[in-house]
Amino acid sequence: MNKKYEEHFWDVDLVVLFKDWFSQIGLFVLMAVTFLGIGLPLFISVLVLWYLAGFPTVNF
Repeated sequence: MNKKYEEHFWDVDLVVLFKDWFSQIGLFVLMAVTFLGIGLPLFISVLVLWYLAGFPTVNF
């Protein structure tokens, strides 16, 4: 009998699924840290200029 195996969503290997999920979350965290690291010089200069301006407040 050549009966084709029917796949179901509950046949997923959860160990492989979670390993893949954690690797993707790790890549996202690395990307977020890299993005913050690239923007750090701009953020520092903005804080210095804000300090030199006497900490003005924004009034909407």
